Amino acid sequence: MPTPDAMAAAVRDYARRFSAGDRAGWLGLFVDQPTIIEPADAPPRGREALEQSFDGTVSAGLRVALTPLRVIANGRDAVMHMQVNLTFPDGRVTESSVIEIFSFADDGRIAAMRAFIQPDEKDHHEA
Repeated sequence: MPTPDAMAAAVRDYARRFSAGDRAGWLGLFVDQPTIIEPADAPPRGREALEQSFDGTVSAGLRVALTPLRVIANGRDAVMHMQVNLTFPDGRVTESSVIEIFSFADDGRIAAMRAFIQPDEKDHHEA
């Protein structure tokens, strides 16, 4: 079972790798068949949802900055509160607050993720 420090490091790595555009590294943080619920009221999906999320962001020309604000890890789970900044190709930026809950497999990879997404909190503005 992963330690709280290892789980906290993994979710910070999740934010860093997604922000850096490291598709292989980001996907490698997950088990082969994870359960993904994003947003929190959506039906559960699998690995394809992860791949589509990453690829859709790239194909739309979005720059994503995931900034962890707080990470708490206990037992087999970790919670990360983060700020998400999306920069659109035309320079517009949206900022939102997201809380993600992660469950971990014995090998330390992410087995499940559930995302609670706050709609845009700040107006779109030029970067």
